[in-house]
Amino acid sequence: MQTLKILSPEAHTDHKDIIFPTPNFEHEWKKLYGTKQEDLVKVAQGYDILVINKLKITEEVLQNLPQLKLIAMLATGYNNIDVEACRRHGVALCNIRGYGTESVAEHAFSLMLALARNIGRYSNKVADLTWSKQNNFRLMDYPVIDLFNKKLLIIGYGAIGKRIAQIAKNGFGMEVLIAERKEASSIRDNRIAFNEGLKQADFIIVSCPAVNETINLISEEEFKLMKTSALLINIARGGIVDETALANALKNDQIMGAAIDTVAIEPINENNPLLSLLKTHNLIITPHIAWLGDIAIANIGKELVANINAFVEGEERNRVV
Repeated sequence: MQTLKILSPEAHTDHKDIIFPTPNFEHEWKKLYGTKQEDLVKVAQGYDILVINKLKITEEVLQNLPQLKLIAMLATGYNNIDVEACRRHGVALCNIRGYGTESVAEHAFSLMLALARNIGRYSNKVADLTWSKQNNFRLMDYPVIDLFNKKLLIIGYGAIGKRIAQIAKNGFGMEVLIAERKEASSIRDNRIAFNEGLKQADFIIVSCPAVNETINLISEEEFKLMKTSALLINIARGGIVDETALANALKNDQIMGAAIDTVAIEPINENNPLLSLLKTHNLIITPHIAWLGDIAIANIGKELVANINAFVEGEERNRVV
């Protein structure tokens, strides 16, 4: 077998503790740091396999990389890849599945609990000495909401959604509602109509992939349907929740609070309408770290190389195309 050439053009995104096993075939594996989108075609010339995280693979990129055989995602999401273009050019695409299920689910509950108990705002009241200046031994400026017996709507019922449902039921005694697709003509067993779920839910967790159908899935009209006491958590992709609409919903008290781990443009742009609300509203933004648990870090390198090995050996493993 010929020596296959592998390129990781975004090695700067690799966590320092990720261990990549040696592939089972003759290869050269080069890592580059900080590759810009406009330089991708130039640096990827002659490579058979690209390990991609956030760089975009477009029709133009594929047209100019005739030797490319496989795009191996170092992630689960692949909304930055033109899937149809991959099919047209005969380039395989695989992603990593299940490596961060526990980590992302636990992060979802970290955010949910922090929102429900107003942890950030109360912590700030301690830091700015507001509590110290009280005549009372306790501070009671913000509501504290228990999870027990509350209704949780899960939007996106894949592996992470299922794990969230399990924890919610067994760990917190919540009533779990599973949202049907937004434009569905019929409702599957054990699902609830999308809009009806939004009306009933005390907590809403978004855990669906970012595809054309889910961009701005939660926007102005959806916020109008929610309870004013509702708390929204997005541990999926940025862009699924319309950030301007979310900012307005918080400012207008249409919902009680929100926590998001991703935004449409990452890192977050200084003009993002949510930034100014961090100190004034029940809003939490974490910098795309839901996947960052130690179990996930231990799994991701092994899964990536297993996908690449399978492709070279003619097996279909975690294939999108």
